[in-house]
Amino acid sequence: MSKQQQVYDFIKGLKPNVPDFEPDENLLESDILDSVAMMELVLWSEGEFGFTVDTDDLTPDNFATLNAIVAYIDKSVENS
Repeated sequence: MSKQQQVYDFIKGLKPNVPDFEPDENLLESDILDSVAMMELVLWSEGEFGFTVDTDDLTPDNFATLNAIVAYIDKSVENS
């Protein structure tokens, strides 16, 4: 399973009735992710992929879309 699919599946499981979404859809603006879901995603990502998210990195640039999340994870794993 690809990393993108893993993250997608995790996000879909965060809340009941999360609609399907595109990799470049803004998950914050679409109300797919809220602050609680974002923290759950961060904690899951750290455990699943073995890195620590720096608080300075908790930005929309890194977490607004599925593509941005996967790119951030890839970068963080490379640097850890």
